[in-house]
Amino acid sequence: MASEWSVEGYSARNKNEYEAFLRDSKKISQIKTRLDLNNPAHIEKLYSNICTGGIKFESRLGFDFEDEITEKYENNLKNPKNSAKKKKPESKKTLSEDDDMLYSYYINSRKKVEESEENVDKELVEYYLEKQRKRKSTAKFAIIAVAFGVVILSLFMVIIKAVSDKRSETVREEIEESKKDNAFVFTTIKPVYNTTVTYDTYEIPDILMDYQDAYKKNEDLVGWIRIADTHIDYPVVQGSDNEYYLSHNFNGKNDANGCIFVDMNCSIYPRSKNIIVYGHHMKSGKMFANLEKYDSYDFFSKHRTFTFDTIYEHAEYEVIFVFRDYVHASDDTDFKYYEFVDVNSETEFNSYMEELKGKSIYNTNASVTMDDELLTLSTCDYMQANGRFVVMAKKIK
Repeated sequence: MASEWSVEGYSARNKNEYEAFLRDSKKISQIKTRLDLNNPAHIEKLYSNICTGGIKFESRLGFDFEDEITEKYENNLKNPKNSAKKKKPESKKTLSEDDDMLYSYYINSRKKVEESEENVDKELVEYYLEKQRKRKSTAKFAIIAVAFGVVILSLFMVIIKAVSDKRSETVREEIEESKKDNAFVFTTIKPVYNTTVTYDTYEIPDILMDYQDAYKKNEDLVGWIRIADTHIDYPVVQGSDNEYYLSHNFNGKNDANGCIFVDMNCSIYPRSKNIIVYGHHMKSGKMFANLEKYDSYDFFSKHRTFTFDTIYEHAEYEVIFVFRDYVHASDDTDFKYYEFVDVNSETEFNSYMEELKGKSIYNTNASVTMDDELLTLSTCDYMQANGRFVVMAKKIK
């Protein structure tokens, strides 16, 4: 039984911990593929991402990997000939009381985040915090000399995020109170985890001429979607979270219509196996309201294809599944389409396709293989609580 719940020598106590091991193992594998862990510059970048919360782990396997990176980073500091060039501090000094308070605030903030997550393993939280305390003790001078600026930047970003959340909350309250016809709010889906890890180790294509002007207006632009005989002809953006574009338009103005946006966990380039796109279901018919036209077989049969361009390429897609679903409870073991971004194997991929085929309103007999690039369009469905109306397609050219 132990071998069934073991990952890289770590034995899991239950299925949830086993799955956390698997997710961290995959994330670590992606990092090792894209970075040279013997390269001091890569180690510095990875260490910075871990310190600022850009990369998070959720198991003992991930936490031990963090310690490994920290040890490499500290060794590079002790051996400057093998390290990237650093600015020397003006003078040597010990950790001041104010600096110590800032670091403690950082640790407490991470603790609050961990303790607020649903179904969090308290023992793992304590395990993680104990490692953070040890890291503080062994690396306090390195933190002052090198990473103090990173901590300050992190605190600044926390403040900015708090202000942004407050502004978003105000906008949502205004929408709720609005008497306009389009005052329905799309409920965002909170990602369970983020497996997307990207670094500047690949060459990004040039932006298509068609979208260069729009990109200059908003660098969150990632594409454009058009479906014939509908209102759907919109720019598509991707923010740093799944909240901002619920209540802001393409120009960054407060707007109940929001904007069509890609899930934060997806990657446009290099491309995720599946790109998930969200939009409000407005009573006015704007945004993704017309997706529900696919509930009609006549419309479906005449509109099997549509276009979704990224800013790097033009592309046409064919609809393969149309289905209704809902936001599941966090402990629900059923397949959740909104968590399907990438897969670990062809077996897993085929299992997902069978699940979606069973949900689909139409039997399209569409052939879908592991080589296909998928696109999922999702909006609210008011026929059930927390309902979703979903159209999934594959790229055909």
